Amino acid sequence: DWRLVAAQMYQESRFDPQATSWVGAVGLMQVMPKTGADMGFSELARPENGIEAGVKYLAWLRDKFEADLPVADRMWFALASYNAGSGHIADARALARSRKLNPDRWFGNVELAIALLAKPEFANKARFGYCRGEEPVKYVREIRDRYDAYVRVAVSDLAASGSASALLRGALAGGAGAP
Repeated sequence: DWRLVAAQMYQESRFDPQATSWVGAVGLMQVMPKTGADMGFSELARPENGIEAGVKYLAWLRDKFEADLPVADRMWFALASYNAGSGHIADARALARSRKLNPDRWFGNVELAIALLAKPEFANKARFGYCRGEEPVKYVREIRDRYDAYVRVAVSDLAASGSASALLRGALAGGAGAP
């Protein structure tokens, strides 16, 4: 969904294609150069390269999770992995299970467990160790909230237009609702 990509892009770079993070991530989607190369892309500050690399990497992360997970939770796990690494998400899911939380649900479950990985008593027992757990929690929540706002705008546009065909015409012309 283009609105999810836009929400993530804003979270990563505030739509600045020249953005570079303190760890070296580059471009609109803040892709690490090695990750971009692994995905088949270079010159990540070029918007088309950075976006394609980021979307391909996000899809790769999503596909690492079980296909029978709820679609939304699979995406939340992929986004959290994009931010914190899939190893930390695996640790958080195991910790969630051990704390009688649902390891297959992000909100209210795994997000609670990953926050604990910032504490030594939990990080020292985790395979991938310490994680600044509040970062992926905030990252996923802010993307979800922004995505929901983008969806509401598209629905509002549909309601105001009075028909789905009017929204589709707008989308084809590059307006709201474009896929």
